[in-house]
Amino acid sequence: MEGMVGMTLFRLKLVRFTAVSLLGSVLLAGCNRTQHKPVVLPQWGYLWQREWTPAVDASVFEARKQMDGLVILGAEVEWTGNQAHVVKANINWELLKSAGVPCSIALRIAPNFGLFAADDSTTRLLSAKAKSLVDVAASNGIRLRELQIDFDCAEKDLAGYRVWIRAIRQSVHPLPLVVTTLPAWLNNPEFGPLVRESDAFVLQVHSVRGSKADAPARLCDVASARAWVRKATRFRVPFSVALPTYSCSAGYNAEGKLISLAMDSVQPSWPPNTRVLEFSTDPDEMAMLVKEWQEMRPAQLREIIWYRVPVATDLRNWRWPTLSAVMSGRKPVHRLEILQEGENPVDLSIRNTGEADEQLNSAVAATCNASSVIAADALPGWTVHVTSNQAIFTAAPEHRMRLPPGAKRQIGWLRYDRPPGPELKLAGNL
Repeated sequence: MEGMVGMTLFRLKLVRFTAVSLLGSVLLAGCNRTQHKPVVLPQWGYLWQREWTPAVDASVFEARKQMDGLVILGAEVEWTGNQAHVVKANINWELLKSAGVPCSIALRIAPNFGLFAADDSTTRLLSAKAKSLVDVAASNGIRLRELQIDFDCAEKDLAGYRVWIRAIRQSVHPLPLVVTTLPAWLNNPEFGPLVRESDAFVLQVHSVRGSKADAPARLCDVASARAWVRKATRFRVPFSVALPTYSCSAGYNAEGKLISLAMDSVQPSWPPNTRVLEFSTDPDEMAMLVKEWQEMRPAQLREIIWYRVPVATDLRNWRWPTLSAVMSGRKPVHRLEILQEGENPVDLSIRNTGEADEQLNSAVAATCNASSVIAADALPGWTVHVTSNQAIFTAAPEHRMRLPPGAKRQIGWLRYDRPPGPELKLAGNL
C-alpha cells in the first residue's frame, strides 16, 4: 500500500513537472513570436543601358556596394512589320568582371502582333539571340544567375507567348529562365501556365496608363502593389517584384489616349495640343512598402528589383542617397536650405541637403531693416517682388524645377544701399 501511495505521488509530481515544462515552452514560443526580426530581402537593380558610358561604369561599382546583384540589358528586339531587328547593348564585360557583382541578363522584346509558332523564323531568332547572350557572357568570364525575357505581350496572346518561352528555355538550359509579367495578366487563365513554363517570374508593379486626371500621378500605387503581390503568391511560383525609381512625362491626345512617354532615353516630339502629365515615384511610399515586406515577407517573394539603377547622367531617376534610404526601409530625409553668398550684392540660392529630390515650388523672403534694396533680379524660373527692406523670390508656376540631393540652384541677387551683414534675415516655405 505504501508503495502504491509513493508511486501515485511520483506520478503527480511528474504530471506537475510536465505541465510546468509545457507552459514554459508555450510562453517561450510566444515570446519568440513577438520578436519580429527583419527578414533578409535581397534587392537587385536593373541596369537598363544600351550605351555604357563612364557614368554607367561608375554606377556598376556603386551597385556592388549597395545591391545584391544587377540585371543587365543585353539586347532589344525591335520590329519593322514582321521583320526583327536586334540592337545589342555595348556591355563593358571587362569592367563587369572586375566589379564582381552577381549578374543576370535580360532580352527585351518590343511589342509584336504576329503569330507564335514553335519552329518559325521568329521563334528561332529569339532562341538564338537568347543563347548568344548567355554564351557571350560566359566567354567573358561572367557566370549569370538567370536570363530574363521582357515582353509586353497582349493578354490575348499569352498562350502564344508560352510557345516562345518554352523554346527559349530549351535553348539556354540549364540556365534558369525568368519572365517579366504585368499585373493585368494575373486574372488571365493563361497566366499560371505561362509562369510555370519558366523558373520564376518578375511582377512589374509600375506603369503609366491612360488618364484624364489633372494632378501628378504615381507610377506605382502602393495599395494596388500589395494586392497584386498577394495574388502572385497563389501561383506558388517564385517571383520578384520590380519597383520604380524614375519619373516620366506622358503625352495624351484629346480622347485621353496615351501617345508616348518622355524618359531619360526617349524624348518624343508630341503633336500640337498634346496634354502632358507628370508621373513620379514617391520614395516615402516605396520605403514603407519595403519595410513592410522586410518585416513580413510574402510567400514565394524572392527579392525586389529596382528599375532602375541610378546613373549620374540621368535626369529623371533617383540618386543613390534616395535609393539607399528606401532600400533600408527608411523614408529619405527631406531638407532644403537657403544660402547667401557675397556681401553686396548678395547672391541667394537653395541647396538640397536631404536625401530625396525636391520640387522647387516655394518662396524665399530676404528681409533687412538696416539697409534698403536698390536693385534686384530673379534668375530664370523665379520672380521677385521688392519693397524698401524686403525682397520675395517666388518660383514661377510654369517652371517645375527638381533639385536632386546635394544640388544647389541660384534664385537671384540683391543689392543694398549698404552691406546688410548679419541683419539680413532669410526665410522660406521650403
